[in-house]
Amino acid sequence: MSSSVFVLKSAEPETQEQQATIELPLADNSLALLKDEHPIGSFVMLTPDAVHTLVEKNIHVFMQHGFSEQSQFSDMDYANAGVEFVDDFFMLSHMTKVLVKFTPFTDEQIEMLKDEQVIFSTQFPSEVSVEQIRKLNAKKVSALAMNLIREEQGMYMTDKILSETWSAQSVNIALSAFLLPLLESLATMPRIKFLLQRNPALMQSCYCFNGYLCNKEIAELLGQPCNDITSLCWDMN
Repeated sequence: MSSSVFVLKSAEPETQEQQATIELPLADNSLALLKDEHPIGSFVMLTPDAVHTLVEKNIHVFMQHGFSEQSQFSDMDYANAGVEFVDDFFMLSHMTKVLVKFTPFTDEQIEMLKDEQVIFSTQFPSEVSVEQIRKLNAKKVSALAMNLIREEQGMYMTDKILSETWSAQSVNIALSAFLLPLLESLATMPRIKFLLQRNPALMQSCYCFNGYLCNKEIAELLGQPCNDITSLCWDMN
């Protein structure tokens, strides 16, 4: 397991500057579940049982306090499932490669992403800006949108779950069943290129990959060139 070193500087009144070094582990087989600034509905992406399944498979799950505050689950439920709580986004982005959030990442969060990060959230093509795409591609971030994944009949999976389930509890169960195998794969596959090759559902959700925009709808809305994700995954070393 590798680690990142951060040097923090602080100064006491009328004294010289002091330095403190903090070691932050970059955990293998890990992901971070982020709290939404403005939660949608009273559901969560993963239930405590689903998180416990990840932990049992030796995946290190970080979580921000209040991740489930809009639902029937508490922080204690997730603590009992085996998560480790870390609230600072900058620290999380330097402790784990995969960051997971239901609502889109903010401009401030995108600014703090590190090179070759993997982010997984909802993302609506009409709400993406050229500047956001530029920053993601400059850092070669792989950005995946769960709401762009379609079922065999062509309906978006998240829309299907939200429209065909009748209670928050059933939504939680359905979302967890849908997302759990995808998040497990993201957390455990060393290179996302190989994961996309093996998982068409994730491939269709990927709108930025290794420095390229690869979603046709977003590219057309922004007037930007679009790259074919299939060609990118097979042609690049």
